[in-house]
Amino acid sequence: MRQFDVVDNPSERSRAHAPYFVVLQSHHLHQLDSVVVAPVLRDAARTMSALDLEVDLLGERLVIALGEVFSLERAGLKGTRGSLAGHEDAIRRGLDRLFTGF
Repeated sequence: MRQFDVVDNPSERSRAHAPYFVVLQSHHLHQLDSVVVAPVLRDAARTMSALDLEVDLLGERLVIALGEVFSLERAGLKGTRGSLAGHEDAIRRGLDRLFTGF
């Protein structure tokens, strides 16, 4: 699993709203048991914030919710669906806003 890979949400309960997670953690930290991710949401009515990023993935318009970053056990993440590495600059700018305020 590499940074900016998109993986399936393992939770059946939240999958309808957040079908995927994007991996934010560097793939060089593969020895850690957890992975830092952000949910990729299907909520078209969501009020966009400065920490949300719209992306097209698998033919669907989705939103990366960078303000909802959290970690999951690596063992629970399966099913890589693609990569959002093409959005790396925008993701990094969003993370800068999250952690530095700028």
